[in-house]
Amino acid sequence: MRTTRCFAAVLLLLAACNKGGSKEATSTEAKVTETAAPAPGHPNPNQAAPVTEKLAAAPAPGAAPGAPEPAPAARGDVQVVYSLVDNRLSAHLTRAGGLLVPGGSAGFAKYTRFGNLMKGAKRAWELRQTEGDTKVARIVGKSATVFVPLTPAQVAKATVRVRIHSDKDNTLSLKVNDNKDINSKVASGWSTLELSVPAGQLKDGENGLALFMKSSGAEVAWLQVGGDAPAGDDGQAKFYDPAAKALVIPKDGAMSWFVAVPEKAKLVGDLADKTCGLKVLATAEDGAKTELTMAAGDHALDLSPVGGKAVRLDLTATGCAQAQLANAAIALPTPAPAVKRGAPPKHVVFIVMDSLRADRVRPFNPKARPETPNFEKLAGDSTLFMNDYVQGNESQVSHAAIWSSNYLAKHKAIEMSDKLADKWTTIDEVAKKAHLYTAGASGNGYIRPARGFGSGWDQFVNHIEKELGLKGADIIEKGMSFVEKKKDQPWFLYLGLIDTHVTWRAKQPWMGKYDGGYKGRFASEYGDDGPNGSDGKDLTEKEKAHVRALYDSNVSYQDDLVGKLVEQLKTWGVYDDTMIIITADHGDEQWEDGRVGHGGSERDSLLHVPLLIHYPAMFPAAKVTEGTESIDITPTLADALGVPQDAEWQGMSLVPLANGQGGYPLMSTSSQYENMHAGRIGHWKIKLVGGAMPHLYDMTKDPEERHDLWGQASAEIGARLLADPMWMLRNWNTEWKKAQWGNAADVSSRFAADLGE
Repeated sequence: MRTTRCFAAVLLLLAACNKGGSKEATSTEAKVTETAAPAPGHPNPNQAAPVTEKLAAAPAPGAAPGAPEPAPAARGDVQVVYSLVDNRLSAHLTRAGGLLVPGGSAGFAKYTRFGNLMKGAKRAWELRQTEGDTKVARIVGKSATVFVPLTPAQVAKATVRVRIHSDKDNTLSLKVNDNKDINSKVASGWSTLELSVPAGQLKDGENGLALFMKSSGAEVAWLQVGGDAPAGDDGQAKFYDPAAKALVIPKDGAMSWFVAVPEKAKLVGDLADKTCGLKVLATAEDGAKTELTMAAGDHALDLSPVGGKAVRLDLTATGCAQAQLANAAIALPTPAPAVKRGAPPKHVVFIVMDSLRADRVRPFNPKARPETPNFEKLAGDSTLFMNDYVQGNESQVSHAAIWSSNYLAKHKAIEMSDKLADKWTTIDEVAKKAHLYTAGASGNGYIRPARGFGSGWDQFVNHIEKELGLKGADIIEKGMSFVEKKKDQPWFLYLGLIDTHVTWRAKQPWMGKYDGGYKGRFASEYGDDGPNGSDGKDLTEKEKAHVRALYDSNVSYQDDLVGKLVEQLKTWGVYDDTMIIITADHGDEQWEDGRVGHGGSERDSLLHVPLLIHYPAMFPAAKVTEGTESIDITPTLADALGVPQDAEWQGMSLVPLANGQGGYPLMSTSSQYENMHAGRIGHWKIKLVGGAMPHLYDMTKDPEERHDLWGQASAEIGARLLADPMWMLRNWNTEWKKAQWGNAADVSSRFAADLGE
C-alpha cells in the first residue's frame, strides 16, 4: 500500500447543492429491445484472469507478505497523493449522458447495501461473475437493489435501461425510490430493457432502484440511468486500458470521482492523442466550481480554488472517439519528505486507557476541561494521530482488533465469551519476535492470555482475575516491577488502565476543581453497580454534570500517572531509548443521546480516541490529521522494531504518515457488532445501518450527531465521498489488507489488479 500519505490540514467539508424532485406514483409498461448481439463485455476485456472469491492478494514481486508498497513515484516537482488510475473502481461512468453501472466490475460494490453477514444477512448481488464471456453481477434470489447518485441532467432523461440475462422467460418490475412498479417482460437469454420512469420518481442525488424478478436466475451486464441512447455492445463500458495503464473515456463520456481535494492541489495527467481533449469540472461541496481543459501532453491543472473541500471531479472527453489518460492523479506541488528511521526502540511502553475519549484530552481538544499537563508535555515531541478510530465500541471487539490487527469481520471475537483465535499474530508476539522481554498488567478483566490476548508473555497479570488493586497506580507499579530487574535489557510492557472506565471514582485534587460543591448520592463514585448504581436514565442535569466531573478527574489522574511513569523511565536512564504508545480501546457516551457508557452506538464519543506515539528517532513532533485506525498499532510497532509485517494483518504501519509523507485524507472506520458501521473523512461522518438508509453528519457544525443530512442536496458530495469507500470496504472487509490495498478512500494499484481489473 502507499502508506506514505499524510494530510496536513483539517478539511473543511460542506456539500454541493442540488434540488430534489417530487414523486409521482404510477405504473408503466416498459419498452423491450430484443437483441441477438452478444452482451457488452467487461469494462476491461484485456484484464488478467480474476482471482478467486477468497482473495489471496499476493504480494508484489520481491515484497514480503503484508509489506507496505513503495511510495508513489514523484512526477517532477509534485507528489502524487491520489491516483485516479489506481482508484478507477471508485469512478462513476457517464455514457450517452446517462450514469452507466457496469455489472461485471468490482466497482459495482459501491452501489450495493447489505446487513450483518455474521448474523446471517445475505447479499442481494453476487459480484464479479460471468455469463459466457460477459462479466455480470448476479441477482442472488429474485430481487436486488442498486443505489445510485444522479445529476439533474440524468434525472431529466427519466429512463432506466438494463442489459439483462435470464435463463428462462421472466418478468421484471422496477421500483424507483419506493414508487409504484414499472413492469416489463424478460425473454430467455440476453435482452436490453428500456423502462420509462414517470416524472418525479427519479431525483437529484441518491436514488434506490429495486429490481424484482418473477423467478431467479437473472444477471445484469449493466444498468444505465438517463442518457440519450443505450450503451452499445462495442465496449462503451470499458474504462481502463491495462496495456497503456490509462483511463479510457469515449467521446462525450465521462468519469467522475468524489474526492477530498487538498489545499494547493493539482490535477496531473498525460493525453497522448493530439486530437483528444478533456473538460474538467470540479464542483465543491459549498457549490464552488472550477472548469479546466486538458489537451495533449503532460499537464498539471490548478485545483486550488476547490482545495480543502469535498469535490465531485468530472472528466469529460472531447474531440476524439476515445481519450486515453495516463498518470492521472491529484498531486501536491512539493515532493514528499523522507521518512526518518532511527534505531529501533530498546524498550516499549504500550498504555491502553480504557474508555478515554479523545475530546477530553487537551492535546486532541484544546477546549477540554481536564488538566493534562503531562500529556501536553509529552505531546511536544511526539506524533499525535488526531483522527484515530477504534474498530469496536467496547472492550472485547476493540482489544481484539488492536491485538490482532484485524477488523471484527475477520477476527470474529464478538462475544465476551469468545476467545481471540490463536492463529493471529498479536502485539505481544511481535515484541517477542524482536527479542524483547514481554510483560503486561491489566485492569480490564477480559484482557488476559487465557482469552487469546497473547501467547508471548514472559510475565502477565490481570488485576481483576487476581483480585489486586485496580487504580492506575497499582497497575503501573505491578507492570514496572516486572521489567525493573530487566531495565537494562530490551523489554515491552503493556499497561491496561481502567480509571476512566466505570465505576468512576473521585480523584483529588481534581474533583475539587471540577465540581467541589456537590453533596448528592454520587459524591464519591458513579457506576452501574454497587449501592449507588444507576443505569444513567434517572439522573438530574446537576447529577449528570457531576458524573462528567468524576470522569474528568480520572482523566487528570491518569495524566498524572503518565508524568510519574516518564520520570521513572528517566531515573532508570532508559527514557531516550523507550517508545511510548498511549491510546484507548473506546470512549464513553455521557448523555449525548440519552445513554451513558459504551457499546450502544457509533458516536464519536465512543469511537474517536487519542493515539500518541513518543519516540523521536522515528516519530517526530507532528499532528497527523488523516484518518487512522487502532488496527494500525500492531503493524506500526512491528515496523519500528524491524519485525516483518504479518500477511494476515489488515492494518498498516503509521511510520510514514508520522514523517509527513502523503497528502490525501484517509478514512477511519468502526463497527458496532457488524450491525452498524461508521466512517469518517475530515468532518464528514457516515453511519451505515445494515442495508437501511445511511445517516450522514457534518461533525464541525454538529459534533453531537443530531442532524442527519443524508438525502439533502447540500450534502450530496459529502455523502458519496464516504459511501463509495465504505461499501467497497464492506464488500471485501475480510480480505482487505491496508498494507497491500491501501485505505479504502485512496487505494493502491494492487486493489483493482488483485480484483482482476
